[in-house]
Amino acid sequence: MTDKSGQSPPTGFVLGDHTFLSPGVAGPRSRLRAPKKAIRGALPPTYLDGLVRESSPKSPSASALFRGEFCGHGEPTMAIYDVVIDGQLDLEVSVIAPVDEGNVPLMVARRPGGPWFALFRREWQDEQGGLIGVGQSPPTPKEIALFQSHIRQGRVSIGFEYPCDADSRDRVSWLTIDALFEPGAEPLCVVDAEMA
Repeated sequence: MTDKSGQSPPTGFVLGDHTFLSPGVAGPRSRLRAPKKAIRGALPPTYLDGLVRESSPKSPSASALFRGEFCGHGEPTMAIYDVVIDGQLDLEVSVIAPVDEGNVPLMVARRPGGPWFALFRREWQDEQGGLIGVGQSPPTPKEIALFQSHIRQGRVSIGFEYPCDADSRDRVSWLTIDALFEPGAEPLCVVDAEMA
């Protein structure tokens, strides 16, 4: 079976309303010029199960992500989520300040007074394996001591770029986290990480 262009349709992994190419099938270069499209109905990477909901272009903290400029490899497929913990959009957010030019070593969020959840660990980026095998790991007491003085209130959104041949919801190629700390302000990019 072929489409209008004579090409076989994608037959790979399905995430929400998008079907990826089978692994090993070269994607057409034209996809890199295609408009960015948020995958609708996509499950988030597994480490975020129960911590996010699908975002919309009206989300103040996700507004910049929907332009797709964060997709560092130029792929047109992305998924965007708002962090919602125990029904709360307004969260306590913190980071461990970086000691070099790289991303923050750790970014966490919680509903006010609740347990902390890791939204990003730089070691995930350093491994360059997407988010395969990444699970939720609470911060250690030592880490909490390092970010305790940086706690702010805000809303957080996360964008994921997917390669054309992704084979799971954890096979992301880029991860960007934006936070909105002041209503009416522009979201601040806190993490911008090449993941594969």
